[in-house]
Amino acid sequence: MDIQKIMKKSIYKAKGGLIRIKIKGEDKIEKIVITGDFFFYPENELENLEKYLIGTKISEEEVYKSIKKFYKEKNIESPGLNPEDLTKAIILAK
Repeated sequence: MDIQKIMKKSIYKAKGGLIRIKIKGEDKIEKIVITGDFFFYPENELENLEKYLIGTKISEEEVYKSIKKFYKEKNIESPGLNPEDLTKAIILAK
């Protein structure tokens, strides 16, 4: 089975740019790809955020808590984009 066919998708427009989400999982995130037109520093941490979210329950509260914790631990800067925006984009793909 082609993974693209079983992944759910969303597009969300945040102040700092467009966020595209591809996600696999019913109750918990099994796989997630975050792309779009936004800045995320350090850049290599975006891939680490995807890995960090694996196993997270797909609920607004749990996704937000995980992203906010990751931002704090890794000192993430994403001008015009915040954990709330990423959470909304992920939940839209649900």
